[in-house]
Amino acid sequence: MRGIDPGMLPIERESNGISIRKYQPGDSAAIVEAVQESVATVGTWLDWCSNGYGRSDADAWIAHATAQWDEAGMFAFAVVDATSSDYLGGVGLNQIDQDNRSANLGYWVRQSYESRGVGTQAARLAVGYAFELLKLSRIEIVCAAMNRPSRRVAEKTGARFEGLQSGRLSVHGQALDAAVYTITAPAARRQV
Repeated sequence: MRGIDPGMLPIERESNGISIRKYQPGDSAAIVEAVQESVATVGTWLDWCSNGYGRSDADAWIAHATAQWDEAGMFAFAVVDATSSDYLGGVGLNQIDQDNRSANLGYWVRQSYESRGVGTQAARLAVGYAFELLKLSRIEIVCAAMNRPSRRVAEKTGARFEGLQSGRLSVHGQALDAAVYTITAPAARRQV
């Protein structure tokens, strides 16, 4: 991002027992375990979450996430338990538009930690990172309209529902309607 050196940004944030941190090479085994556990839930909405996901996929993801972080193209975080360091899922800021100071927010939580507030807490930490450190002014969350857990996280994070978009997402080769939510930085809301 213009004027921001990714190497100078903090690589971890913590609140209420949840930590988000930059992915590390040693995360591969934990990612694979979480993905395999979550095929029936997360895999319904995200194509990459499948029985075929393995160590090489996790290694490739970590390498991609690290390279994109270093280029300020994407900020992907591992979501971990702040005490045990157990891997709970992922959250990230992608599709960063520097000119308009906006980005997309994505998240997923492993099946055994769903409905515990992990996704909401991780999303809040990532939104804070976006507004406070990256100086973004708008975050967009796009999820399948029928994905109630993801929509609940968006709502609990304070995102405003902007509407449905026909066929916006492709999941398992099928066009799905998407629910679009936005969060704007407090300073951006005042400049009307």
